[in-house]
Amino acid sequence: MPLIQVLNASPASTDKKRELLAALTATYADVMGIRPDTIRVVLHEVPRENWSVAGVTLADSGQNEAV
Repeated sequence: MPLIQVLNASPASTDKKRELLAALTATYADVMGIRPDTIRVVLHEVPRENWSVAGVTLADSGQNEAV
């Protein structure tokens, strides 16, 4: 049973999360030639203040939420 884990720092709507999870599952199943119902995906949402680039948190960096 494959397990895909995704770390995401950007807030996303429930609809966008559903779209992402479905697309990841479908793509993996297609590439690997396996049934989608055998694939598990876990989306970990990390608060922007807990994620940094070059020592500066994403919350403090002024980066666009979609980046």
